Amino acid sequence: MYSFLGWCCECVYCSIPAGRFINRGFLNGPLCPVYGFGALAVIHCLTPVDFSLPLLFVCGLLVTSALEYFTGWLLETIFHAKWWDYSNMRFNIHGRVCLLNSVLFGLLGVFVMRVLHPFVGRMVGSLSFVTLIWFASALTTLLAVDLFLSVRTALQLSGKLDALRDALEDARARTDAVIMEKKLQLEGQRALPLSDRIDRLLEKGEGLRLHERLNALAGSHNALHRRMLDAFPHMQFPRSPASLDALRAGVARMRAEKKARKDAKRDGK
Repeated sequence: MYSFLGWCCECVYCSIPAGRFINRGFLNGPLCPVYGFGALAVIHCLTPVDFSLPLLFVCGLLVTSALEYFTGWLLETIFHAKWWDYSNMRFNIHGRVCLLNSVLFGLLGVFVMRVLHPFVGRMVGSLSFVTLIWFASALTTLLAVDLFLSVRTALQLSGKLDALRDALEDARARTDAVIMEKKLQLEGQRALPLSDRIDRLLEKGEGLRLHERLNALAGSHNALHRRMLDAFPHMQFPRSPASLDALRAGVARMRAEKKARKDAKRDGK
């Protein structure tokens, strides 16, 4: 329940500025487990200090910030990508947590302990044991399936970004080789952005297969890949930022082409 409520908050918080619905979170379904774990951590760890609002706020801030930091580190370690980044925020730690979010989480901790959890506890307590078992079994099964699909999607994205990185490095090596062979303003050519250097190759009738390879890699994505890229608009791929830029450009190009076909079909009618 807390994971679902957290997902609702994240979707509202991110969808309103974007002007469209964004399915936030690592999972595909309507759950943000970090909120569920955070709520349970607050409930189980802070009950002894529930008598004091200031103490409850400070301890809630520390517990939830530690959980967010650990979650960010774990995702970066497993998938080699930075899923969110608060580096541009003041008083951040490695871009994984920042003071503003920590304060908001501290306030949420107070709200959970004093308002939300007593209500949820009464509601869950009113259900029979058999009903709870059925609910728990069904939701655990759905969560396991969603977790499997989400982890597979993240691993696929990581592999795709690695492939794009290799293709871009190949492009860099080939452009350098052509520049060396033709002796065309070596230092000036090297100073050009990689995209411009690839365009120079194409103008000379070279690198066509390389261009097709880059387009194929950037364009080979499915709905789950696109959802995850939308869910984490500030995701970074430190090993090759250009790879993530190329993949996002491929998604944007696909969406623009789809919109153009839809508009053409509507105009035809």
